[in-house]
Amino acid sequence: MNIKHNKEDILRKGMELFRLNGYHNTGTNEIIKEAGISRGSFYNFFKDKDDFGIQVLDFYGVWSTDYMKQLLNDKKLNPKQRLINMFDEFVEGYKKENYKWGCLLIGMTQELGQINSAFTEACNRNFESFLNVFEPCIKEGQQDGTISKNEEARALAITVLSMYNGALVLMKSGLHHEPLTAFQGQLKLMLAV
Repeated sequence: MNIKHNKEDILRKGMELFRLNGYHNTGTNEIIKEAGISRGSFYNFFKDKDDFGIQVLDFYGVWSTDYMKQLLNDKKLNPKQRLINMFDEFVEGYKKENYKWGCLLIGMTQELGQINSAFTEACNRNFESFLNVFEPCIKEGQQDGTISKNEEARALAITVLSMYNGALVLMKSGLHHEPLTAFQGQLKLMLAV
């Protein structure tokens, strides 16, 4: 019986497992079992677990970036409201997951960021793609007067992403919403004109 496997489905399953359990707590056997593939099929797609992990990071990065672009593309709203709505949407997603799932990039950065240079580069590349989505929206808001000009757009994008990522770490550590609620309030203050 010749079964064809979809690489995206395997990457999606890896994304779920790594977000929930972390990289080191997810073994290759678990990935293979959860993806419903044979060991040989896994190694046809990926050199090893590290190669799989980096491809999962990039898959997550593209998926997340596309989702952010979609949320920030609603031209019926001003740029400030689009940013606020995007983060509100993210927070609602974590709420639906009972705050037990974290951000894959944050988790992988914490586990492997300074240990494995290939993972460091992949995390950095994907965080940079997030900034490249936020920054134009912030610039647009600064130009139309809906977002503060107190900071350059890139610096503000970095600050927003840093605050959000910190809130996610605190959320994951306590499985609760308080850090995310605080972030939402601070975001509105930071963007205010």
